[in-house]
Amino acid sequence: MNLHIFKNKEKMSHELALWMCEVISVVLKEQEYFTLVLSGGGTPKILFEKLASKEFRDKINWKRIHVFWGDERVVPFDDARNNAKMAFDTLLNHVDIPAGNIHVMRTDMEPNFSAEAYNKILHTYFANTSRSFDLVLLGMGDDGHTLSLFPDSPIIEDDTNWVNSVYNAKQEMYRITLMPALVNKSSKIVFMVEGAKKAKVLQQVLEGEYMPIKLPAQIIKPKDEGALHWFLDEAAAKELHTT
Repeated sequence: MNLHIFKNKEKMSHELALWMCEVISVVLKEQEYFTLVLSGGGTPKILFEKLASKEFRDKINWKRIHVFWGDERVVPFDDARNNAKMAFDTLLNHVDIPAGNIHVMRTDMEPNFSAEAYNKILHTYFANTSRSFDLVLLGMGDDGHTLSLFPDSPIIEDDTNWVNSVYNAKQEMYRITLMPALVNKSSKIVFMVEGAKKAKVLQQVLEGEYMPIKLPAQIIKPKDEGALHWFLDEAAAKELHTT
């Protein structure tokens, strides 16, 4: 595990953008394309805006990037809660990426069919590979959830499926999510966590007892030589003892 701690979320996002540009550049010297999983929620918005800015957008060969999502709320694309919409608005509409390289989780069909359709897409890329994505960006909620793996969810212990649909009673909506069976095969996984309200649960996730049913973020553990990075601001990291 690699900790990267910065003064605030602005600095964290800037340094992560620099880090991503370097990682992508190195990988594309060895292979044809780079597979990137985007996260939803509010935390990555600044990162996406930076990657789309004049400073960064030409540092990545977007024509060789294939974009996926970690999870999606089953709401229409034009709904502000839709993760893909946020990524298009802040990043993808502003860089030179072919439409065929963007793989959204569909929300115009029943959730179980959407999960099945996304599973088929993923198998065209990773069915015969030992690793999955080159880089996965993740967030963590103040309840310890990541992706659409919420505390006490019945799908947390599923170690077979690559994609699942799940109903979140608290939010009263269905969600589509990648699963640890696929995510943990990634070459690099990055959590972005910011804000004091997440400090206590972050400490429990990183330094507390292993309880993935209660703290689902703990189940994200790259296999073999995969690398796990945590990009944090000082407010989120304030309860950690390992800093």
